[in-house]
Amino acid sequence: MTQPSHPDDVTRARLIPPVPVAVAPMAGGPSTPELVAAVVGAGGGGFLAGGMRTAAQMRAQVDALRALLGAEGPDRWGVNLFVPDAVNTAIPDAARTEAARSARAAAVAAYRADLTADGAADLPTAADVVPDPDAERADFDALLTAAEEQAWPLVSFTFGLPAADVFARLAAAGIPAGATVTDATEARAALEHGAAFLVVQGHRAGGHRGTSDPAAEPPRAELPAVLPAVRDVVGTGATSAVPVVAAGGVGTAEDVRALLTAGADAVSAGTAFLLTPEAGTSAAHRAAVAACAAGTRFSADDGRARTGLTRAYTGRWARSLATAFMAEHPDAPAAYPEVNVLTKGLRAAAAAAGDLERVHLWAGTEAHRVREAPAVDVLASLTP
Repeated sequence: MTQPSHPDDVTRARLIPPVPVAVAPMAGGPSTPELVAAVVGAGGGGFLAGGMRTAAQMRAQVDALRALLGAEGPDRWGVNLFVPDAVNTAIPDAARTEAARSARAAAVAAYRADLTADGAADLPTAADVVPDPDAERADFDALLTAAEEQAWPLVSFTFGLPAADVFARLAAAGIPAGATVTDATEARAALEHGAAFLVVQGHRAGGHRGTSDPAAEPPRAELPAVLPAVRDVVGTGATSAVPVVAAGGVGTAEDVRALLTAGADAVSAGTAFLLTPEAGTSAAHRAAVAACAAGTRFSADDGRARTGLTRAYTGRWARSLATAFMAEHPDAPAAYPEVNVLTKGLRAAAAAAGDLERVHLWAGTEAHRVREAPAVDVLASLTP
């Protein structure tokens, strides 16, 4: 399809859909080509989730999405990539010293001992879960190569801030690349590195927090208060400013309208789509969210979702429906992906057994509003 000639116009055309709502990338299963295609086809936007996927898997996902959209289909979509520690420029030098690495390894080993004492069996050793920086760099580069060769319309990064040459590399290939930020300071750093757009994530979002420094405490300011500060950083011109997408705590059209009024150009929603037939949400995850929406479990006396931030499952702050496992392990170390690998088998076994108190149930604070409906109907319910 014909694109505007100016790079900034291209970014805005791809990022800001006619219906200013995009389906958020939800790694681990919920995000599918079918879900993104349904939302994009209905006038919205969306991102496939590249987190924890290989370059080959993402190539297949992109091919499937394009087949669903058709040769002349809209290009209001992109791929979200995790930034591994090895290429994350936001990690302080002090966290990369030998002493820091040893302290982190000791914390992971202590957490493994706690899990074992609680009855977890057949856990990988603490040494086996340590990532290989060279492999992280190679895998990340393979994903960038896939983006170039398949000409992904958009790329967004989360879990960290890549080097400026990564943004320049994608820009040279005609791919606007953006970054997930949680405050104005992170927004400024992302722009200095060449980000073509920003996804501003609020603390009410389900799943992992997008803080650039994985060890940092996530900001808890409300998203409508964060957006004006970010807007001050990016500018306010309708056609010249870097586009801003707001994400987190979106359950109604009124939520979308409020975020647009607060300074967002578009809004991203994830939890709202978890129970759609197009989503790849696991059976355990679906059951928990459905119970929360019905008010039978994972909900407070006032009917609202009971959620909390935890590092217990993955070693990185994430918002989940409140579970016993989270309560039992409030001091899990800041060590992603080590903790994620350490608990993978435990979580899988719990899901297979239907033990929802041991499964990570990523969901935002508006999970009680989620309904079982096709993605186009969910999009319509969020349209301001």
